[in-house]
Amino acid sequence: MIRANVNKIEIEERRSDRGIAGCAMIAAMKNEIEIPVEWGDTDQAAIVFYPNYFRWFDIGTRHLLDAAGVSYGVLKSELGLLGLPLVEAGSRFLNPIRFGDTVRLTSYVASWRRKTVRIDHLVTVDGRRCAEGHEVRVIATGEDGQIQTIPPPQRLLEALPVHNSGE
Repeated sequence: MIRANVNKIEIEERRSDRGIAGCAMIAAMKNEIEIPVEWGDTDQAAIVFYPNYFRWFDIGTRHLLDAAGVSYGVLKSELGLLGLPLVEAGSRFLNPIRFGDTVRLTSYVASWRRKTVRIDHLVTVDGRRCAEGHEVRVIATGEDGQIQTIPPPQRLLEALPVHNSGE
């Protein structure tokens, strides 16, 4: 079970000369959650089985969207999107994670392209870097089973600005 009460949002604000005086705009955002590693997450070598990292990345993306105020429900009901279908995923596994560890998953938008968003993920345990991953997702609408990709709505761009990881 994810420890939602430790959901940590880090927001970097910038002041705007345009618009309402003194109004802060989000300049960068990342989201952190903690996930306990269960026995069923591990393989015969007693380390986390690699598909679980991709499951965690998907969970991290959902929590990032929720924290930014653009949950999957909002994407559908208010922005008219089907969602953000995954078209690419990758990971580098740097250190093993074992049953009983608590994973800290940090997720943030690394880039926007014409019709896609790249979300990067960092997996740590007790400050030790264990994995780095990414997802590329398309912005999708559709009717009658036909999916179309579109440029991201302005609200989505404003809610999820690119975060400079500093690395």
